[in-house]
Amino acid sequence: MQRVDTTQLLKGVLDLAVLAVLRDEDGYGYDILRRLRAAGLDDVGDASVYGTLRRLFNAGFLNTYVVPSDEGPHRKYYALNAAGRAELQRSGKIWQGFASIMEDLLRDRGAA
Repeated sequence: MQRVDTTQLLKGVLDLAVLAVLRDEDGYGYDILRRLRAAGLDDVGDASVYGTLRRLFNAGFLNTYVVPSDEGPHRKYYALNAAGRAELQRSGKIWQGFASIMEDLLRDRGAA
């Protein structure tokens, strides 16, 4: 049996994961990537996160601002706006429903 490709699963939920990471605190690209990995999404790639941030910004879910850095180039921070919070809530409900269905499907019902 072939192992489940977690990168394919991750593609489907990366938007929601990034919105969730930004719910309580704004962040810049690498910081967001670090938080996702710290949460257990070890397979998330740099390019995927940066592409997701651009897509969410272009969809109107994020605001950006620049903060000067003493340690290098200025950092572009991303912040969840009202539309992003609404999308997080909407997508979160969809995910919770899907996760509940999968839990039911995967529940061990004992030997037949």
